[in-house]
Amino acid sequence: MKKAFNAGLLSAFVAPGSGHFYLKHKRTALVFFSLAVVSLVLLLMQIYQVAQVIALDIQNGTLPLDIGVISAEITQQTQTTIANANELLYGFLLCWLVALLDSIRLGLKQDKLDTQSNR
Repeated sequence: MKKAFNAGLLSAFVAPGSGHFYLKHKRTALVFFSLAVVSLVLLLMQIYQVAQVIALDIQNGTLPLDIGVISAEITQQTQTTIANANELLYGFLLCWLVALLDSIRLGLKQDKLDTQSNR
């Protein structure tokens, strides 16, 4: 149970794929880590684009320097892009969950092989 527990902790609290890396499944670790990073980067790019649009509106004078108006604009802009952002967020979380469960599965498999070889 030691490898499964450690791999699960690494995958849960460090990054998707870190448990696989610990178990020496480096290609799988790279796939999970890459998927997580790509989805996170795409999510952050959407958030950055919304922030840029609002900042340009403030800079051009289209949006007044009133916190209530700016807050309403942020809410409106966010609701426009929320569908894509939710898909990316769910993709990121799904990748993390699958990586966690798979690293525990592989760890249990290795723990079982270790106990059989020690007998």
